Amino acid sequence: MITPSKFISFEQSILSRLPVLCIDMKTIAIRDLYALTTDHFAAVDEFLYALDVLYILNKININFDSESIEYVN
Repeated sequence: MITPSKFISFEQSILSRLPVLCIDMKTIAIRDLYALTTDHFAAVDEFLYALDVLYILNKININFDSESIEYVN
């Protein structure tokens, strides 16, 4: 489900949903981002997988104190 394979198409993978999370804000609350993008994910675990991938790719920083995401250029 995270990456495409012989059995999982690109459209079904998390990688196809990453552009949905790229918004024009510098900082946004996690719950607000989920509210904006909830139509693109079947469940909250897919949303969290997508955040994990963006964090690993160093595209976002997560501030656990303020429960927000900061986009890195």
